Amino acid sequence: MASVSPATEAHAILRAPDLDSAERVYLGLMPDLEHVNALARRAVGLSRVADAARGYALSMTLVGLRLQELEMGEPTAREHRQATLRSLRQAFSA
Repeated sequence: MASVSPATEAHAILRAPDLDSAERVYLGLMPDLEHVNALARRAVGLSRVADAARGYALSMTLVGLRLQELEMGEPTAREHRQATLRSLRQAFSA
């Protein structure tokens, strides 16, 4: 079976007919930390086309992470924040 590109799968999340379908695509795209890191590295690589794109990618990533933290509540978010920021810094420094 041919592999689908991460960008195509990411857009499939947006085109999904409902939230359950979008969630299945999302979890299929990033089932574990290794896949999350790989997608982050790919996004950073694509963002290097122009400084504006890099800033956009970082800003939107930070917005998404913070929205997730807010949904978790502060005690849970605090537990995960350092690991999340460590991964983000590694991805953007690569």
